[in-house]
Amino acid sequence: MSNYFDPDWTPQVSLPFKWIGDRWEFFYGGDVPVADGAIAELRLSVSQIIDEQLKHRVTRASIFEILPEGSELWVALSDRNAPAGARQSWPQVQLADVPAGATRFEKIRLGPRKTKTAQNELFGTPEKGGLWLKLKGHESVELMSSTVHMPDGFSAPTATSLNHAFTLLSQAYETHRISNTGNVYARVFYLDRDGVCYPLDDLRKGVQASKERELIHQLWADVEQQLGWRPTAQKQKPNKKKR
Repeated sequence: MSNYFDPDWTPQVSLPFKWIGDRWEFFYGGDVPVADGAIAELRLSVSQIIDEQLKHRVTRASIFEILPEGSELWVALSDRNAPAGARQSWPQVQLADVPAGATRFEKIRLGPRKTKTAQNELFGTPEKGGLWLKLKGHESVELMSSTVHMPDGFSAPTATSLNHAFTLLSQAYETHRISNTGNVYARVFYLDRDGVCYPLDDLRKGVQASKERELIHQLWADVEQQLGWRPTAQKQKPNKKKR
């Protein structure tokens, strides 16, 4: 389960166990050699789950809408040629969330749905534009987007996805980079209802947030209501670099 986390960020190891009778035993014999109250992940073949309802619950795919078509997003870029006053046009963000080296933000908008293709149908493309959360059981959590409207006056008016939009913007503004790909979960920000922009990774992970962040609370409340689970709140690692 990718949502498991170690609250103390201590080193982790994998240990082999085997289910014998009504208890887990260390694969090489004896009791499970861990402290009382230890929390761990259990990874096993789906075919080994004998409860059919549980098997369906942890393997089914579900899609939840986060933002509708037309919603604004902000992309953080490390433009070495950004004017001195570029920061004045930044959206309201928490500096701890800003990627190291970012000097400018560009605004994009979620466009209409993607054109239907056989591949899109296979992976469950939403029926309308916007930003969507796709879950597969407790294991896979990812964001899916529609097409994207690029900033006004940009050479390419639209992009096919958030990844494509980031690549186009990086090619235009991050000319010092050899590769123009990037982590959109960390580089693309959404506007929550408290008026502050946060990285998309917060939505994907279901981080612990203040009550003012209504969007993230409502999203994961809907997930919990429909699926009966939500990810454990992630403890945020402190930034090593002061900004």
